[in-house]
Formats: sequence, structure tokens, C-alpha cells
Amino acid sequence: MSFDKIQAVIIAEAETEAKRIVDAARQESETLVSKAREENDRAFEEAVRQAEAATVRETSRQVGQARHEGRLQVLEAKNRVIDDVFRKASGEIQSLPDKEYMNLMAEWLKALPAEVGGTLLVGTRDAKRYDQVFLESVNKTRPESGKLTSVKTDPQIESGFVVAGETYTVNATIENKIHELRESLAGDLAKELFGS
Repeated sequence: MSFDKIQAVIIAEAETEAKRIVDAARQESETLVSKAREENDRAFEEAVRQAEAATVRETSRQVGQARHEGRLQVLEAKNRVIDDVFRKASGEIQSLPDKEYMNLMAEWLKALPAEVGGTLLVGTRDAKRYDQVFLESVNKTRPESGKLTSVKTDPQIESGFVVAGETYTVNATIENKIHELRESLAGDLAKELFGS
């Protein structure tokens, strides 16, 4: 065989081997690219799922917060209405004619436990209403240990009274009575007013 033929055979074999290597490299490259695309697609789909889930969670959180704030606003409005009812009731009691007001105060004093007695503290506006005749009429119904001994003015009291004994005080101011009524009746009043 001549040198040219040997050279042609070697070149042909080298070209075949090079083509096989290139084809194999091309095939492997396409496989790697395909795998990379699949991984990118999966990663993209997972990122989309996570973003959608995060959006749903955030939307749910914001809706929950808005509902909560709405319920708080409704509750505040209901409390304002209830406060207004009790404020009006307090005003009605304070604006009773003298005789009716003092009859109510006498009822409250007579309803105190028998042993509750001592100094009667009243507001400046009411001081003249609680005269000696009033004290005597209330004391007629009370035992010796529960007698009211005197009346003193307390500028911190707007209306109603406080009984100050040696070891206790009984707060029967209208503000305190209204506060106690509000505490005990607020739920029932809310049902009556708002049906809830």
C-alpha cells in the first residue's frame, strides 16, 4: 500500500472517529441542555407555586386583619351607643325634681346593709338637699349601728353619696351605680339593641 493510501485510510478513520466523538458530544450536550431545561421548568413551576401560596397566605392574612379591624370598629360603635344610653340615664337621674331625687337617695340608703352607717358624703350641689329632716327620716328605718351621723360635702362627688364608716366606705354615687349597672347589663343591653 502506498503512503498516500495509508494517509487517506488514517485520515478517513480519524474523520470517522472525530465525527463519532462530535456526534457523542452533541448528543450529550443535547441531553444536558434538555435536563437543564427540565430542571429550570420544574424550578420555575415550584417558584410559581410558592409565589401563589405566599400570595394566598398574604391575602388571607390581610382579609383576616381587615375583618378583625372591622369587628373592632363595630364593637367600638356599639360601646359608644351603650355608653350614651348610660350617660343619658345618669343625666335623667341627676335632673329629677328634688323630691323624686331625694326619694331615690332615701331608697338607696335604706337598702344598705343594716350595719352600714357613719358620715354621709355628698356633692356640693346636693349638700342642701341632705338636711336634718332627711337624715332623721332615713335613720328611723335603720338600727343604731347603721345610723347616719352627719353630712359632709365632698367636691369630688357629682351626685349620689358615699357612706364613710370607721373601717369602710360605700360608694353610692350615681357614677358608680351607673358603672355597676353597665357592667351587669351591658351584655343584655347589647342583645336588646343589636340582637347580638
